[in-house]
Amino acid sequence: MQRNLFIYLTIITIVVAGCSTYSSNPVGSSYHNLTAHYNAYFIANEHIKEIETTLYDNYQWNYNKILPIYVPVDSNDANSMEELITDCVEKASIAIQRHEGSRWEDDSYVLVGKARYYALEYADAIETFKYVNKEGRDDNARHEALIELIKAFVDFNEINNAIVVSDYLKKEDLNTKNKRELSMVRAYLYQKRDDLDMLVQNLVQAEALMNRGQQRARIDFIIGQVYQQLGFESEAYNYYQSTLKNGPEYELEFYTKLNMAQVSQLTNSGDIKKIRKYFRKLLKDTKNTEYKDKIYYEMANFELKQGNLDEAIEFYKMSAASSVNNKRQKAYAYLKLGRIYYDSIKNFELAKAYYDSTIAVLPQDEDDYAKIKQRQEILEDFVLQLTTIRVNDSLIAISNLPQDSIRAIASSIAKKEAAQEKEKKLKEEKRQANIARNGTIDVNGGNLIGTSPVSGAEWYFYTPSSIGRGVSEFKRIWGERALEDNWRRSNKSGVDANASELADKGQESLDAAITEEDLLASRIDELVAAVPTSEDQINTMLSEVEVAHYKLGNIYNFNLEEKRNAIETFEMLLLRFPDTEYEAEVLYQLFLLFNQLDESEMAGRKAQTLKEKYPDSIYAKLIDNPNYREESQMETELLKKIYSRAYQLYSSNEHSKSLYLLDSALMAIPENQFSDNLALLKVLNVGKMEGQYKYQLELNNFIKEYPESDVVTYAQSLLKASEDYQINLYNSAKARFVEYFKQKHYIVIVYPNKDDLSQSISSDLDAFIKSKNFGLTTGNLILDENNALALVNEFPGKESANNFLKLMRAEIDFGEKYKGEKIYNFAITEDNFNIFYQTRDINAYLNFFDKHYK
Repeated sequence: MQRNLFIYLTIITIVVAGCSTYSSNPVGSSYHNLTAHYNAYFIANEHIKEIETTLYDNYQWNYNKILPIYVPVDSNDANSMEELITDCVEKASIAIQRHEGSRWEDDSYVLVGKARYYALEYADAIETFKYVNKEGRDDNARHEALIELIKAFVDFNEINNAIVVSDYLKKEDLNTKNKRELSMVRAYLYQKRDDLDMLVQNLVQAEALMNRGQQRARIDFIIGQVYQQLGFESEAYNYYQSTLKNGPEYELEFYTKLNMAQVSQLTNSGDIKKIRKYFRKLLKDTKNTEYKDKIYYEMANFELKQGNLDEAIEFYKMSAASSVNNKRQKAYAYLKLGRIYYDSIKNFELAKAYYDSTIAVLPQDEDDYAKIKQRQEILEDFVLQLTTIRVNDSLIAISNLPQDSIRAIASSIAKKEAAQEKEKKLKEEKRQANIARNGTIDVNGGNLIGTSPVSGAEWYFYTPSSIGRGVSEFKRIWGERALEDNWRRSNKSGVDANASELADKGQESLDAAITEEDLLASRIDELVAAVPTSEDQINTMLSEVEVAHYKLGNIYNFNLEEKRNAIETFEMLLLRFPDTEYEAEVLYQLFLLFNQLDESEMAGRKAQTLKEKYPDSIYAKLIDNPNYREESQMETELLKKIYSRAYQLYSSNEHSKSLYLLDSALMAIPENQFSDNLALLKVLNVGKMEGQYKYQLELNNFIKEYPESDVVTYAQSLLKASEDYQINLYNSAKARFVEYFKQKHYIVIVYPNKDDLSQSISSDLDAFIKSKNFGLTTGNLILDENNALALVNEFPGKESANNFLKLMRAEIDFGEKYKGEKIYNFAITEDNFNIFYQTRDINAYLNFFDKHYK
C-alpha cells in the first residue's frame, strides 16, 4: 500500500513539474498545447468571431455600389465593442504568458493583432503582426500575420508598405487558407486604389479556393458587380447565377436577382416583356415589401435604358414614395429625376426641386455629394432669378386693376391654397393610416418631392389671361362691387347682429369659425399687400427684374451651358430695358455666343451695335483686338470695384465665390494696370482652397506672367514665406541617420519612377540573385512622385551587405546600362531605412553612405 502511494505521489510530482510554464518535456508540452488551445486561445478566438459577426450584421450594405471586401470599422464600432476587444486581448495574453512555447503562442499573438486592428489601434496592430513574422516559429501563423499586416497597412494608409508585404508573400509557400486570404486582402488593396481589373483578378483567385456557402456567395456577387461595371455583362450574369447557387442570405439573393435583370441579354421584344414580368413578380412577393423602393428604381432604370422616359419618371417617383426607412435609396430616386429634368427635359425648375430633395436626404459620405450639392446651388440661384422675374412681372401686371378686383383675385387664390392644404392633410392622414394598418403606403398620394416644385409654391399670376379670367370670375359671382369694408355683405348694418348670433352658438365652435376665417383673411391681406401701389415700388421691382435677367443669362451661359436660352434671356433684357447698364457687356456676350454657334451674321450685328453705341468701352475694343492691353481708367475703375467685392468675399472665407468673380472679370476684361491685382488675389484664393503646393505653383506662374508688376515683390515675399514654412516643416520632421551598424541591412537601388525601368531593374536583380544562389528576396516601393526603389533583403550585418553590393556593382553596371537615368545603389541599416523612407532625402543618405561604407 505504501509502495503504491509512493508511485502515485511520484507521478503527480512529475506531472506537476511538467506543467511548469517553462517546461519543455513531452508531458509539459502536451499540457500547454492542450490548455492554451482549449482555454484562453479558444475564448479569444470566439471573441474575434463575435466581433466580426457583429460588424457584418450592423453594417448598412449599399448594394448600389460595389460591396466592400471587408466590413469597414469606424470609431463607433470600436467604442461599442471595447469591452469585448479588451477581454479578447486579455485571454490571448494568458495563452501567451502562461503557456509560453506552446504551438498556439503565435496564433494568440495574431489574435492580439486582430483585436488591436478592430480597436482602430493600427500602429499597435502593425507592430504585433511584425513581431509574429520576426519571432514566430509557425510558418502558417507568420503568413497569416503578414496577410493581416497588409490589411492594417491599407487602412493605415501605408499603401507602399502593403505592396512590399504583398510582393513578399507572393513568393512564399502558403497553405490553401492563406492563399485564399492573401488573394482576398490583395483584392482589398486594389479596391482601395480603384483598380477594378486587379480587384476582380484577385477575387476570382480567392473564389476558386472557397467552399460553397454564404461567404462565396458574397464574393461571387462582388465579382459580378465589378464585371457589370466594367461592361462584361455576360460574365457578370454568370457570377450572379453562381451567387444564387451558393445559398446567399435573403437580402443578397434579392439584389442578385435585380442585378441579373440589369445584365440580361435582350434580343427581342419578348425578352423585354419577360423582364417586365419578372419585376412585377418581385413586387408581388410579400417578402420584398421593404425592397419595393429598390424594385421600382430598377424598373425605372430598365425603362430609361429602353428610351421610355415617361415610364422611367413614373417609376422613379414610385421608388421615392416607397422609400420609408432607406434615405439613401430615396435620394438616388430624387437624383435620377433631377438629372432627367436637367439633362433631358431641360426643365430646370423641376430639376431644382428634385435636387433640393436629393440634398435633403442624401448621406454626405456619397462620393459625388460635393458635385450634387454644387449643381443644386446653381439651380437654386437659377430658380431664384426666374422666380423674381415671374413674381415681379405678375405683381406689376395686376397693380393697375381696381382694388376690389385685386382683393377678389387674392381671395380666390387664398381659398384655393386652403383647399389644397386640406387635401394634402387628408392624403397624409390616409397614408399614415395605411402604414399603421398594413405597413404599406399609397404611392399615388402625397408629395413626392421633399420641397415643393416652384410651380406649385407660388400664387402669382404668370400670364395676363389668368388675370383676366380671375376678374371675369369675380364679376360673374359678385357683380360690380365697391372697394370697402364688408363689401360682400348686402346688409352692412347686420354685422353686429351676425356677431351676436355667432356668440350664441357656443365658445368652442365660435373659436373654430373665427380661427379659420381669420387665417383666410390674413392670407388675403398678405397677398394684397405684396402688390405695388406706387411708382417707386414698381420701379424697384422692375430693377430687380432687370438684374435677374442679367444674372439668369449668365447662369444659362456659364453654369448650365444653355447657349440658346442665354441668347433669348439677354435679348429679352435688351428689349425690355434698352437703357440697361449691362447693355455693353450683354452685347459682347451675345457677340461671343453667336460666334460659338457659328452664326457670324448675327455676331456681326451685335459687334456693330456695340461699337456704335459704346465705341470707347472695353468690350468694343475687345472685338477689334482681343489682346487689347492699353491702359484705361474706366477699365481700372471697373476692376477696382470688382476687386473690392472679391476681396470682401476672400476675407469672409467665401473663396469659391471670390474666385468665380475674379475669373469672370479676368476673362471678360483685357489686361490693364490693375489686372495683376486681381490675378494675385486669385492666387491667394487658390492657396486657401488647394494647399501649399498649388499655392507655390500659382505664385511662380504669377511672377513669370507679371514680372513688371508693382505687386511682384509682394508675391515673391509670399512665395519665400511659403517655401520657408515648408523647409522648416521638412527640417522638423528630418531625423539624423544612426551610426549603429550591428543590425540587419538592406541593399537599395533608387531609380526614376518609370514602369519600364521598374520591370527591367527588378529582372536584373532577380537574375543576378538566382545566378549566385543567394536565396534573397526583392521588392519594389514608390519613394516619391519622381523616384521608386528596389529593395534586396536581408543581410545580417554591414560586411555581408557591402560584399553583396560590391559583387552586384561588378556584374551590373546600372550607369552604363541605363544611360541618362539617375540610378543610385547603396547598403543601409533597418533603422536608417525607416528614416530614409520618411525623409525621402537621397542626397543626405548618399553623403552618410560615402562616409561610413566606402
